[in-house]
Amino acid sequence: KASAVHRADHIFCISENTRRDLLEIHDIPEERISVTYLGYDALEASSLTAEELVGDSPYLLHVGSRQGYKNFDGLLRAYASSSWLHTNFRLVCFGGGTFSAVEKGFIAELGLSDAQVVQMGGADDRLAALYSGAAAFVYPSMYEGFGIPPLEAMSLDCPVICSNTSSIPEVVGEGGEYFAP
Repeated sequence: KASAVHRADHIFCISENTRRDLLEIHDIPEERISVTYLGYDALEASSLTAEELVGDSPYLLHVGSRQGYKNFDGLLRAYASSSWLHTNFRLVCFGGGTFSAVEKGFIAELGLSDAQVVQMGGADDRLAALYSGAAAFVYPSMYEGFGIPPLEAMSLDCPVICSNTSSIPEVVGEGGEYFAP
């Protein structure tokens, strides 16, 4: 990658944060780098309802991969440590595949049940319904080059609670509430 970066005539970064990282890691003249933000295909409101998918209990929504820098373990710890949260809200996880044996073990170790932490997948209509019905979308990532899920959530009027790191504040702006991951 370093060789490609140094051979390139010009480099497009997906966020100002990514541009700063590139400048810090590689000795490249600033004038050879531009920021071009990502776009996304807006999710259309779904004819499905969240109640049809997950019942009528309030829930927090996590979307996407749960590995490494996505900080899913941190989200689980925070959720488990608040009796008010895990008594009043379920944690619905969309995408990222079924829970692994390690994830199931960690969820159980934290004293959480299968009814409290739910995983599901599916097409965009299911995701749109979940965003629309969530009490909040939680994005605990330690690092993102950009981060499309918060944009999806905001486009469907889902409150966003997210990490205050990397490009996330740049993407979410004043549209979310922040926490240190």
